[in-house]
Amino acid sequence: MIRFIHAADIHLDSPLKGLAKRHNLPADKILSATREALKNLVTLAIDQKVDFVLLAGDVYDGDPEDLTANFHFNQQMGRLYQKNIRVVMITGNHDAKSKISRPLTPPKNLTILSTDNPESFEITRDGEVIAIIHGQGFRNQAETRNLAGNYPPPIAGKLNIGILHTSLDGRDGHDNYAPTTTNELINKGYSYWALGHVHTREEVHLKPYIIFPGNVQGRHIRETGAKGCYLVTFKDNHEAQLDFKPLDVFRWEAITINLEGIEEESEFEGKLAETVESRNLPFNEIPHGIRIILKGNTSLHSWLICSQNRVSENIQGIFDGISAGNLFLEQLKVETSNEGPALKNEALGDDALSILNQKINHLKKNPKEMESLLKETPLAKLNKEIPGEWKGKDDADGIQPMNTAWLGKIMDELVPLIQTIARNEEKK
Repeated sequence: MIRFIHAADIHLDSPLKGLAKRHNLPADKILSATREALKNLVTLAIDQKVDFVLLAGDVYDGDPEDLTANFHFNQQMGRLYQKNIRVVMITGNHDAKSKISRPLTPPKNLTILSTDNPESFEITRDGEVIAIIHGQGFRNQAETRNLAGNYPPPIAGKLNIGILHTSLDGRDGHDNYAPTTTNELINKGYSYWALGHVHTREEVHLKPYIIFPGNVQGRHIRETGAKGCYLVTFKDNHEAQLDFKPLDVFRWEAITINLEGIEEESEFEGKLAETVESRNLPFNEIPHGIRIILKGNTSLHSWLICSQNRVSENIQGIFDGISAGNLFLEQLKVETSNEGPALKNEALGDDALSILNQKINHLKKNPKEMESLLKETPLAKLNKEIPGEWKGKDDADGIQPMNTAWLGKIMDELVPLIQTIARNEEKK
């Protein structure tokens, strides 16, 4: 029996994004999450008494500003060295050989495969070769060569494993580095392909096994769900058992809530709590960053649009009550609508609303006219006064008064808001 861990994309010291300015989550947890995930990986390897560990690229997130990340990595490899556990790794696009300016001497149990040509490394146990690892790392970040095409043929009678940092046939959101195809990997004749680069876990093919373990720690809302590594056990050279093992110390989830027909604020809060609890998230074991996405046709639409700060605070309060402080609101996205019948209100005047609506639609269809209008209004002065960090360059919901697309979205809510105000006045 041969047992090993396959992990990739540790991205040491890459911080969690989307929480620092919103909540009282301790800064040390945000900054140290990837280091803690690496510690968990090493602990798992020791507890499972694996024969070796494979790291398929991007151990580092880039060239470290100081050596603390390098020291941390070597210390963790030292824990494995004390247990006589070998580690074989390759470099990826984030930690390509040309990018790391001050590499440390690797521990004795760590082998970094060549970036010049494919290299094969023998794993031995009690003097016998039990597996052969074939691989090549990235010399430069933009590795466009088909590295796998030059990997050597398998050694007969041994467990042959290919390790490769690649986008494979191409994956959305990933640069096409070290391109190859699933068929090419299958035809190489290896029993297992330990891949890296794609942060979503995927069992691409079985027998031979072609596996993306994903990254070990989700860093933002686009990396949702449990993150970790594979514990792989080969009973012979062809048949394996794959066990995914979570390693993350903070987890991300996006939850969509349908507010169709919801009419009252209390109903909304009840629906929110009910939906979140129904997901059965393991927040008692690990804290979560949650994005709430509101959808559906509801009379609360204008209130939600215009009171997002207050609604967000209420949601965080509900989270605290559910989880005792282990759920954190990453962002609130209001994508509801209010398509009810037009309000008839003599005091307001349907004609006035119609004219306003027509003017808004005209401006939306003529962005140059809107842009010219903006420069002639107090908004231009306001734009100069707003601090740069408030203008939300990377946040679609941030304050952007001179951005015509952002203003168009706000204007979409203007007529329904006036209707709601008028309706409330009519009830008095």
